[in-house]
Amino acid sequence: MNRDFIRIKALEGELKLSQIKTRYGCSITTKELIFQKPHHSYHIRLADIISIIPYELEPGKMVFSPQSNIEEKVTASFGSSYYKVTTETTRIYNRSGVFEKGRTDFIIPLSEKMLEHIAQYSNLIVVR
Repeated sequence: MNRDFIRIKALEGELKLSQIKTRYGCSITTKELIFQKPHHSYHIRLADIISIIPYELEPGKMVFSPQSNIEEKVTASFGSSYYKVTTETTRIYNRSGVFEKGRTDFIIPLSEKMLEHIAQYSNLIVVR
């Protein structure tokens, strides 16, 4: 596990799935979704999720050589599909403390297994 991840000690519900990569981590219990990146953890109650919709990342343009001004498209990818998760409230953990935030949109990578668990334990209706 990445040492820069901030751990959330008091989880509600039973842990169902935890996926840790080098740049991010995601865990789900029967009541919560936890998304972690270095120095920040986002604690989302499943009951507070308003919607989850697929999201396509826009490629950014970068110049890789000081001798050239040719731009190349670059897309960050963590190997999963990305989703826009809209929440009523979120608890944010960082090195300065714990903060509550109102309505928030997150763009996060979620695996198919993670989505299955969210569908099973949340009040959301899956539309295909």
